[in-house]
Amino acid sequence: MNADDPGMLAVAAVAFGAGLIRGFTGFGGPAFILAILTLFFTPVSIVSKIVVVDFLANVYLFKACLKEINWRATATMVVPTLLFMPLGHWLLIELDPAIMKRAMAMVIATACILMLAGFRYKHPMTTGWLILTGICSGIVFGGSYIALVAVVFILLGPYDKNAGRTLIVAWSFFTVLGFALIAAVSGTTGIDDVILAAPGAATYLLGSWLGSHGFRNSSEKLFRRVAITILLVLSVFNILS
Repeated sequence: MNADDPGMLAVAAVAFGAGLIRGFTGFGGPAFILAILTLFFTPVSIVSKIVVVDFLANVYLFKACLKEINWRATATMVVPTLLFMPLGHWLLIELDPAIMKRAMAMVIATACILMLAGFRYKHPMTTGWLILTGICSGIVFGGSYIALVAVVFILLGPYDKNAGRTLIVAWSFFTVLGFALIAAVSGTTGIDDVILAAPGAATYLLGSWLGSHGFRNSSEKLFRRVAITILLVLSVFNILS
């Protein structure tokens, strides 16, 4: 993926659609990009660009819900996530790209199926469950930049759409910062990635802004189901390809 690729406009369009999903639901943007672009590029090259694309939108979404954050629950998830992300990032670098592509697709598909099935538990996650969710999410997020493991646990709970989305956005903010640091230190994301990802970052941020405004005035249920269905179809395609 370079500046001369004829598909850069298409990548920017994909980023815009992903930004709409990210802004509206608080999640799914990076997974949407991964599900499409792993058809054409290696996971490492894609993830390095998504770090850049998602960064500014992540800051914007965090600032928008800052006053509603449950800091105790957020910290309980974030700390183990950050501790286990280096393990996942090491797996991203060391494992075969084809294996990583299918692994990412399977993570997306499993998360989508669980959410579409509509299973819910009755009580908010305990401290133990928050820690376990953070550990699993850290390994998966560090190796794929997919946040859906944490998202599934949150959305399956009794949280209303505002509380659930806020916890997702707050957790994502700190994990994205941690991932960006790991990626920069490990050399998988550098200045070239920042330059090449700039068009996608701009359209993604625009999509996130529009999506977040739509969230305030619309029902989340239909849009989320459509987004999850799209992710599921793309992930199954990636598993079979």
